[in-house]
Amino acid sequence: MKRLGLGGLFFGWLYGVPFLLLVGLIRRMSRPYTPSADEAQAFGATTDALLTTGLLLNGVLPVLGLLLAGWAGEALWRRHFAWAFGGTALLYVAVALVGSMATSSLIGHVPADLEPDPVVTQCIPISGGRGCPGG
Repeated sequence: MKRLGLGGLFFGWLYGVPFLLLVGLIRRMSRPYTPSADEAQAFGATTDALLTTGLLLNGVLPVLGLLLAGWAGEALWRRHFAWAFGGTALLYVAVALVGSMATSSLIGHVPADLEPDPVVTQCIPISGGRGCPGG
């Protein structure tokens, strides 16, 4: 049972973390159809959640696996999780490289919405010589 748990933890890190990061990066680099500001905010929040979760799990799962493998006395899984630290560093470097090529930050970005600008229906004159267009 402990081997099954350690294997699930390792393969969750090996396949789950890159999946979350790839989906988050694809969503971040794409131009979504967001007709309203609320939908753009929700799209950005979901993308941030995917990237943040992937980055956190990338650091936590190998440490947790190494601790559990050491506690269970599993030398094979301890070696697997020790090598996983190299993969963790590679994933962080890859995300940092993509982040350096992006036009804005990877986390905290809200895409532009497609709402039209509000139509000005009333002119309020401002002192200083700028009057209303058309009189």
